Amino acid sequence: MSCARSALVALSTLALPILCALVALALPTSALAQYGGGDAKPPAAAGGLPPFLAAMKRHDVKLKVAIRGADGTMRPAPAGLGVGMSIIAGGSKVKDYHATTGEGGAAILQGIPSNPEVQGMISYSTWADFQGVRFPHAFAGVPQDGTEIELTVHDVTTSTESIAAETHIEMFPDEESLVVRQDIRLYNGGPLAVNCAALPGGGLELPMPEGAKHPEVHDEHDPTMEVRGTSVWYKGALLPAGVGQPASVQVVYTLPYGPETYEWSQALPVRTQGVMAVVPQHKQPRAREAIPLTLVTRGAFGGTRPVEQPDDRRFEVLDSEGATLAAGEPIRFAVSNLPARGKGGLWLMVVAILAVIGLVIFGFRRPADAEGAVLSRTHLVAERDRLVRALARMRRAVEKGRMSQTRFEREREAITARLVSLYKALDRLEGR
Repeated sequence: MSCARSALVALSTLALPILCALVALALPTSALAQYGGGDAKPPAAAGGLPPFLAAMKRHDVKLKVAIRGADGTMRPAPAGLGVGMSIIAGGSKVKDYHATTGEGGAAILQGIPSNPEVQGMISYSTWADFQGVRFPHAFAGVPQDGTEIELTVHDVTTSTESIAAETHIEMFPDEESLVVRQDIRLYNGGPLAVNCAALPGGGLELPMPEGAKHPEVHDEHDPTMEVRGTSVWYKGALLPAGVGQPASVQVVYTLPYGPETYEWSQALPVRTQGVMAVVPQHKQPRAREAIPLTLVTRGAFGGTRPVEQPDDRRFEVLDSEGATLAAGEPIRFAVSNLPARGKGGLWLMVVAILAVIGLVIFGFRRPADAEGAVLSRTHLVAERDRLVRALARMRRAVEKGRMSQTRFEREREAITARLVSLYKALDRLEGR
């Protein structure tokens, strides 16, 4: 017990200076003015700031913005553009600094902090807003007095002709439905930035295949994505080729069982340059037995192949093999060997009919457990949202190298199985 207490005290002693220094980064320059200015050290006799806070320095940084046109030529940015710099510590934003460009596209950001005591924990990013699009730029250095940073923005369009999509589709059989995880990556191959938020409807509509239910994006708090019905709307901007990263629209939904073969048809509004679909042929977690799904090509669209992994997991993969589809031309293939439709819906219909008869005979009364049902739904929704956020955190951890892909796949299967159970429970509550 004493060892644990000593370790806790040591950790607190180490973390306190860092925490205080990070808080000081967010303080306005005026908060330190009483000690003689941003670069002045407080008098020790007056019991001034600790050394790690006394090491804080603030600098005036100049941002200069230029615009690249469709033909590659550069021109100075006009006055009135919003620019800024973010201070990031431990992966979280600490504070933003804002300014507006004057003539010649230049602006001065005042009071940008640096601190050698914690500089290794601090990073900086800059941005410029132009024609409704925010253009981010990473800044790898340490601000100094007189630092000048050049930012490049691009002319903006609302044409989607330069956008191409690649999609990766994973499907897993559950008791009553087929669970689908789909990642649609959007690439901009043109010289102009595409502002999808300015498109009719407020975004680029990405419809899910026919019969999709309960679509959920991986991060419900992402302002660039919105679920409307059975479509996901991408409301962000796609920067030109070689400048920004492709947008990744990750969504989870279910497809109810019907015939033994499901005909997949999904028409994206932009050119499709690559498709990969994956189905398992081994036993899934919580399943009583293996359901070896198979994929069938339609037309001349790609081919299929088996894939085996060392842990006895087997998959069948459909690859478009370089085939491309025009905007609006549907992605078509088939998923066969699906389980028969469960009879839960039939029993639910019978129960509903009996309930209506009971209401007619005995009168309309408030169910005694109505309040409990509302409470149960609240708990289910809360757990669903928590699991969706957990998936988002796991994906970010994999991207940053903090989680192995093998562990991610194993935990994602368990989370997805639980999400399916939650969706079914919510369906039952909504049917009351």
